[in-house]
Amino acid sequence: MTDSITDSLPIGILHLDITHRQIEENRRSLVTCAVEAARRGARLIVAPELAISGYSFEGRDDVSGCVEELHGETLDALSPVAKKHGAFICVGFAERDPDTDIYYNSALVVGPNGRVAAHHRKIAAERRWARPGAPSHANIFDTPWGRLGLLICADSYYGLLPRSLAVQGADLLLVLANWPPSGLDARVVWRARALENGMGIVGCNRTGVDRIMDCRTCRSYVVTATGEALLDEASETSNIWMVDYPLVDGRLASEPRKAMMARRRPEDFAALYLDVNNLDDFSGLWGLPEGGPMDIRCVVPASSDEAWRIPESTAAQTDGVPTLLVLPCGFTPSDMERMLDLVSGRSLAVVVAQQFFSSSRQAVLSSRESSVTVDFGPARIALVRSEAMVHPEVAVSLSKQGCDVVVTAAERLDADDRLLFGARSLDRVVVAAAAPDGAIICEPPAGHSPWREEALHGPGLCAARIDTAPLRTRRFQDRVDMEALLRR
Repeated sequence: MTDSITDSLPIGILHLDITHRQIEENRRSLVTCAVEAARRGARLIVAPELAISGYSFEGRDDVSGCVEELHGETLDALSPVAKKHGAFICVGFAERDPDTDIYYNSALVVGPNGRVAAHHRKIAAERRWARPGAPSHANIFDTPWGRLGLLICADSYYGLLPRSLAVQGADLLLVLANWPPSGLDARVVWRARALENGMGIVGCNRTGVDRIMDCRTCRSYVVTATGEALLDEASETSNIWMVDYPLVDGRLASEPRKAMMARRRPEDFAALYLDVNNLDDFSGLWGLPEGGPMDIRCVVPASSDEAWRIPESTAAQTDGVPTLLVLPCGFTPSDMERMLDLVSGRSLAVVVAQQFFSSSRQAVLSSRESSVTVDFGPARIALVRSEAMVHPEVAVSLSKQGCDVVVTAAERLDADDRLLFGARSLDRVVVAAAAPDGAIICEPPAGHSPWREEALHGPGLCAARIDTAPLRTRRFQDRVDMEALLRR
């Protein structure tokens, strides 16, 4: 099929009220809404995760009446719609593999030819009944507008999964979701993934009341590669939203993604492939200092007169707890002896302008490095260049090697910078950043909660007391195409 050049791609977002276990009713509703979206001009139609079955199942026996094969009833129902209207239709369903009787939380894309254009099995899958999928190239597919990628809900929580698709050329990522309104906001995650990859995100969520989940305030969200939100809506009943996603000469914009990928340096995160899950002694593996409490204080002076007064007064208030003092980029004292005097005899370390000072150690982040690590008090600390913080691989690699705290000096901290730095804390590291216009300290979340954040806008002091001991329990999502991520 040859498309004339247009300036936008019409996308139909099917924000469906999915009734638990009512597969025939849900499938009919899906087809009706897909036809309506296509009638309104949608060339790409996206439905939620498990749109046929509903979500909350207690085990294999509970879901067994709702599973179907990839080439099954849902494909048969959507195939004529896709062919008639020349559309790509994407939907989530509970899949049964006919050869193994293994169940998966899956998604399929029906192409305009009526056949399967893409297929993905959720990797961060439901433990009670679904086997996690494996990395494959089946969830990347080409369209007249460019290359698209496909993930399901919590897959997008882990930065390496969207990144692996961006590395392979996807300029638009479809995320089929059943993301509840409580806990970490899906829009926060999706926006971060868009910005760090230079890749648009279509997050299609659901509504209605599932067996144990109230999804009536769940939000669907569409954001471009540069962070422009095109859709941010909730509805208590099924709704179809049309989004005109911008194109450049009839194609998805690829320059933001290409520019971001060109700045990757796989040599900076070569340890990414290490398997350190399920260790009894993560600290012992890396010879980490014994975990415990530590204060982090980010200082942003209002004037040159405060350049020493605030650090000196802060140093005098450490009350015996190891304290890390973070100063912003551009605050570069010429008298290094004064800096050494500041930390001498105190359980105090200072990070200033890519340099680390403590009474027992000095370290400098050279221009050839993206990070350097030092031990201080109860923590292993990584000094990281702010431009490297954009890449999720760097934080995951450092976390896998035992880093508890990642510190960076930035030139500025706007809302998107803060978002991306906060997203790095999802990889089980504390992030501390200071800039001339503010500071931020982000601690890893508990469970599905948002990360804990202390923020400073303008001059002043941003402080948090952390405990590194609980940070030493870490799990990483390693069902990722590591070869794609580390290929040079």
